[in-house]
Amino acid sequence: MRICYFPDVDLPENARPVLTLGNFDGVHLGHQKAMDLVKVRAKALSCPAAALTFEPHPVSVLRPEKAPKRILTPALKQEVIGEMGLDFLVIVHFTKEFSRIGPEDFVEQVLVKDLRVCELVLGENFRFGRGRSGDLKALRKLGERHGFVVHQLEASIHKGAMISSSRIRESLRGGQVDEAGAMLGRPFFVEGEVVEGDGRGRTIGFPTANIKMDGDLLLDDGVYVTDAVVSTGSRGASTERFSGMTHVGRRPTFGLEERTVETHLFDFDRQIYGAKVRLHFHHRVRGTVAFDSAEALRAQLERDRETARAFFRDTGRNLVV
Repeated sequence: MRICYFPDVDLPENARPVLTLGNFDGVHLGHQKAMDLVKVRAKALSCPAAALTFEPHPVSVLRPEKAPKRILTPALKQEVIGEMGLDFLVIVHFTKEFSRIGPEDFVEQVLVKDLRVCELVLGENFRFGRGRSGDLKALRKLGERHGFVVHQLEASIHKGAMISSSRIRESLRGGQVDEAGAMLGRPFFVEGEVVEGDGRGRTIGFPTANIKMDGDLLLDDGVYVTDAVVSTGSRGASTERFSGMTHVGRRPTFGLEERTVETHLFDFDRQIYGAKVRLHFHHRVRGTVAFDSAEALRAQLERDRETARAFFRDTGRNLVV
């Protein structure tokens, strides 16, 4: 997949892509459904399959105080979209100036003049242009004028309600990683670098890798069943996978209020400072608890580890493929 930064879009000469547009935070099942249809239509028309997204998130520019925490960092979003099999990803640098473009000008300048779209694939709630004043009805009329077709997708549903990035964020804030994973179509994951911690885990028989997170930490405090992809060496040349469990949040047993991410890898005892780790979250074991002693914490961690091992054993999800 070729990544282009608008307006430098390097489309083949005379090519008219099939395009979907959105913020695509999380690249959830609804987004994937749109991209799958883009590929089907592009194949039928022998033209490029493309997506257009905005960075940074428009709300972070227009109303920073209400900006949502990101499910995926921009780099991880690009990676996941890349796995969808599209030909192009167009990234628009979203600014206050760009937000002032009206619906007709957006269509004429961006979709028609610069991107030369032949078909659009969009969800029923899609809005565009200044103040989100353009809708699918307006877009269809503009398509008739400029020679492109608009396909409306039905919403993707999970447990009777529409899948959305907002709903996934809500699930993650509640620690419901199972629900988030069901809507994402894969386990929720985060990435970060292993940094030196205070070594408390090792003193009670549970050494941990302390992860300095890339991006936002959406998850509620607690202990989770996880697996980890550990990348070491030059540019992550060596990759290994380990099942384990991860604590997210404060450590009240030791009076520590800073929120951290610490993962305990099963059957693993090496120093991996500087390694890149991708953590996949499968299930929440429990919330964070203040224990009376380090020994009480150790005993609970033994039970947590057995719960995590049983999860992998019973579900057959030993490691993410």
